[in-house]
Amino acid sequence: MKKHLFFWLGVAACLFLFFSCASVKKESKLDPVSEDFVSRVRYIITKEESKIFRELPPSARPRFIEEFWERRDPIPDTEANEYREAYFERIEEANRLFRGAQPGWLQDRGRIYILFGPPDERQTNPMGGRPIDPYASPTESLQGQRVATGEKPTEVWVYYNLFSSLQRPHAVRLVFVDSQGTGNYTLTTDLDEIIPGGLHTSFEPDLVFTHELYKEEAKKGALRSKRALFDFSWELLKVKNKEAGSNLSVLISLPYKKIIFVDDQGVLRAKLDLHLEVRGPSGNVVWQHDTGSQLEFKQAQLERGKEGVWEITVPVLTWLEKGRYSLYIRLENRDGGQLIEKLLDVKM
Repeated sequence: MKKHLFFWLGVAACLFLFFSCASVKKESKLDPVSEDFVSRVRYIITKEESKIFRELPPSARPRFIEEFWERRDPIPDTEANEYREAYFERIEEANRLFRGAQPGWLQDRGRIYILFGPPDERQTNPMGGRPIDPYASPTESLQGQRVATGEKPTEVWVYYNLFSSLQRPHAVRLVFVDSQGTGNYTLTTDLDEIIPGGLHTSFEPDLVFTHELYKEEAKKGALRSKRALFDFSWELLKVKNKEAGSNLSVLISLPYKKIIFVDDQGVLRAKLDLHLEVRGPSGNVVWQHDTGSQLEFKQAQLERGKEGVWEITVPVLTWLEKGRYSLYIRLENRDGGQLIEKLLDVKM
């Protein structure tokens, strides 16, 4: 009996959690210009950056785009952004070099060309046939193995110096196959197996590849990619409190490691100002809230609690009927000069 009782209590708890959150839907919409930006930078934007961008209000997106390219500028002191120029030049080159059912830059060959650059060696087998192994000894290769055998069109790309700025030169061999006969060659090589030293797990892979555009900047680029962006996580909780006239609460979590603290005579400080608004379908503000929090730590305290999190739960003190709303959140660190905005579509 006790086992059955515990079982049904567990089911009831799960159902309670499900129904307390399931009716609150979170949606993300982008305007055509923003969609085009995300599409164009698909190979170099990180998951964190994509999440932040999609949650921004439209007015804040142009500034994000500027900062996106600034973070990747190898020589910030010059007017030109060599990284951005090279990236878009490679997109144009990929469209010119690789024809098929899709634009060249959207094909696997185009993606690799943009991220890795032109290969040191490119072997094409348009009529089908076994790709030639560039490492095999000519005396051990039979001519019969090099002629067409009825296989699918194949290309082999060889890079001799990838990651040379990060470690010893490492040759990379990539095989592409046109399995459908459309001109779209698919990469059949597993990148996780050929990337040396576990770089694909210690860095953002695409950023490492594109930093090879400027090898002398690779180490600086890796540090920039690790720099924490100012962002918080959030959760909408359907918590009914009839006495307070509330049926929704907002939970916000901000890791300490994302906060810039200012040293004030040995005390590390950060003043966080939080502003929330719930807007109706016509954009009218139906509820708003402002609160401030002062964080203070000694250096040793912050070091010990560097994995800590600043959290706040704010009840929306107005009853939200069924319908669509938008939630605007603005969090500013006045001491550290940090600011993040989010505009979320909510369906109650």
